Amino acid sequence: MIGEQLVEDVVKADDMAESVLHRVDSEVKSRAGISLFHILTGASIVASIVLFLRGNKLGAIFVGLWPPTFQALKSASQNREKW
Repeated sequence: MIGEQLVEDVVKADDMAESVLHRVDSEVKSRAGISLFHILTGASIVASIVLFLRGNKLGAIFVGLWPPTFQALKSASQNREKW
């Protein structure tokens, strides 16, 4: 019983998170003409290059790993549209 309620709560939280991502992305896209996730992807790539050029190689690698995450979030918000 407790396990079933926990699963239901997790599913609701997951749906809520995807819904918020979708709403925020739609709002930014309507104002800026480009997806929030594409802006974040580009910014993290630029930040990674800047960190690398300033000698912070570990920071550059860390920030350089963010773009795939942003694109995965974009994909998740797009999948929400299809439902």
